[in-house]
Amino acid sequence: MQKLGAVAAVGSLSGLAGCSTLQRDDDDGNGGGGGNGGGGNGDVPEYQLVELNPPPTDLNFGEEPPERHITMVTHDASTSFFDPTIAGLHDAASQVGWSANFTGPSSGFSVEDQVSILESTVDSGPDVIATSIADPSAYDNVIERALDNDIPIVLYNTNALTRDEMRDKYGQALAYAGQDQVAAGYVCGLAMLERLPDDAGLVTPGLSDPGHDALSARADGMEMAIENEGDGIELTERLNYSDDSNEGISSVENHLTANTDVDGIMGADAYTWFIGNAIENQDMAGEVTAGGFDLTNETLDHISNDTLQYTIGQDPYSQGYIPTIQMFAYMDRGMPPKDYPTGAEVIDTENIDFATERSGGWGDLREFHGT
Repeated sequence: MQKLGAVAAVGSLSGLAGCSTLQRDDDDGNGGGGGNGGGGNGDVPEYQLVELNPPPTDLNFGEEPPERHITMVTHDASTSFFDPTIAGLHDAASQVGWSANFTGPSSGFSVEDQVSILESTVDSGPDVIATSIADPSAYDNVIERALDNDIPIVLYNTNALTRDEMRDKYGQALAYAGQDQVAAGYVCGLAMLERLPDDAGLVTPGLSDPGHDALSARADGMEMAIENEGDGIELTERLNYSDDSNEGISSVENHLTANTDVDGIMGADAYTWFIGNAIENQDMAGEVTAGGFDLTNETLDHISNDTLQYTIGQDPYSQGYIPTIQMFAYMDRGMPPKDYPTGAEVIDTENIDFATERSGGWGDLREFHGT
């Protein structure tokens, strides 16, 4: 299906979901990603208000900065998705003379387990904490306790709150490095439309965990793109598949075999490779246009083999690197961290070789840093 307006549509997404670094401060935001909404309002420009909150440190510009420690806590430490994030974290820490560690639930996505780990992290007294926020209220107490104990918080990968909501809860808007999830989902939807055959009529959006705020926001964006620019293409109900590989792949297979009129299917998470496996298992390559999110080895292999047509990258390396560098600048130079949008890469057969080469280096980089 022809989508001549795709580039222009991507460029205008700030009005939909606040993808810009400069944000209107009073916007409601969206349910995932930066959550820092950014639509224009007449002649009012978009902006991001940066509050000049002093760090809990003494600034001394005439001496070597002291070594500090940053702990980065994720909502799911069981996936290789965060290998680049860990590499970026340690790259930045080594450059500024800090120590660092990365932790999170080892058995899969769990807000409850992540909050428990954050509680223990606060008790251990690091200089800085970086965390994802995958639920709009579950993290409130532990974040408030960290801030009360002069432990600055910076966010990455997933943020379920708007800047105004954070001000109401914590008295400040915490900086976020990552995608605007609705906008990224919109790009995913556009990428699907560009690759569908001209006679396509039905597309399935899918995700592994509807309780994960960022994934739901991405699915919102995917559906929005199809509805706004799909020129008559309809959507099935969202396909919810488990993050367990056996159950997840089986759910996708069952959906495809029971809905033979589906022309395209896209996933909102790092388990997009489940879709590739299901298509491969059912010998449906070339019959269904498929894509999704993230640059796992399995997903990249499926693109190389033409089982999947594309995937959306979110720069997980910068999600580890940028928060660490920004917090060094804050703790030792007094410069408050700012939101850093990592955007949306579209990986397909045109750039798969470089994407694969780059992804193949994260393990070497982690080994170099001893993590």
